[in-house]
Amino acid sequence: MKFILGVDIAKDKFDCCLLASGQKFHQEFANQPRGFKQLLRWLQKAGAAPAELWACMEATGIYGEALLEFLFAAGVKVSKVNPAQIKHYARSLLARNKTDRQDASIIAEFARERSATGQLRAWAPPSPCVARLRQLTRLLAARKNQKAREKRRAKMVDAALRGHTSAMLAAFAKQIDQIQEEIDALIASSPELKRQRDLLRSIPCVGPVTAQTVLAELPEGIANARAAAAYAGVTPRREDSGKKTGRARLSKTGNSHLRQALYMPAMTGRKSNPRLKACAQRLAQKGKVPKQTIGACMHLLLRLCVGVMSSQKPFDPHWESRPSF
Repeated sequence: MKFILGVDIAKDKFDCCLLASGQKFHQEFANQPRGFKQLLRWLQKAGAAPAELWACMEATGIYGEALLEFLFAAGVKVSKVNPAQIKHYARSLLARNKTDRQDASIIAEFARERSATGQLRAWAPPSPCVARLRQLTRLLAARKNQKAREKRRAKMVDAALRGHTSAMLAAFAKQIDQIQEEIDALIASSPELKRQRDLLRSIPCVGPVTAQTVLAELPEGIANARAAAAYAGVTPRREDSGKKTGRARLSKTGNSHLRQALYMPAMTGRKSNPRLKACAQRLAQKGKVPKQTIGACMHLLLRLCVGVMSSQKPFDPHWESRPSF
């Protein structure tokens, strides 16, 4: 690309660094539709046509979603990268300062280097139905966490205050039921989502909440199961150096919502899912600790989810032993 745009997103503003013909241009804009339009005018003055521009920002929550969709709709090629990549890239440059302006510059340099080598992946927005499902499943998880915290608090407050906590628990329970009803209605309205959910539910230990979270969080058209595992951060990471042999752990450099949704099903699946049970037994015989076993089961469970969705066939615990013709 002729022009590279690095964007550092914050709640109320975003800083931009435009790389063009060996020059750097910096500007700050309000993180709202008015600021998006000002950004386009600024790019036009710099001669950066949408077809010649590649914008890059970190995947740091919801603050950048509106700008991503705006730039994509304007014909700009956009990328959303893991913040850990930018952090380690900044360390490789021996960056001593951390400001919004500096961060935008580092993101731009990272994007220019990765795009030149073909390592920068373009982003595309999810379908409206999946985007809505993602919002609802994340809201549902947030409300359940709030209810759990309030339930723990209820055990420690004085008897005179328990009426307040009881009212909060009732309100959270009502909201959880309403959100789940909206999720069920949304999935029922989409034949494709309903079919995919039924396929996921065919896997022992995958319940309705896990199935709907996988549908919401796993990118549409992801390449394969290996890419899905990397995206969720359930791939193993070893730290071996010299005579020191480190224990393998989950990398956790990926989608935390998806990873959290896999934890409890992997725990129960060690007993109810034949594939996960065999995996857990094999690792236990090798002397692996429970955390490693659970991590491996999360990895395998996600691969099974991708497998049933890509093959469009229900889970078959004996598929490896079936003859091929």
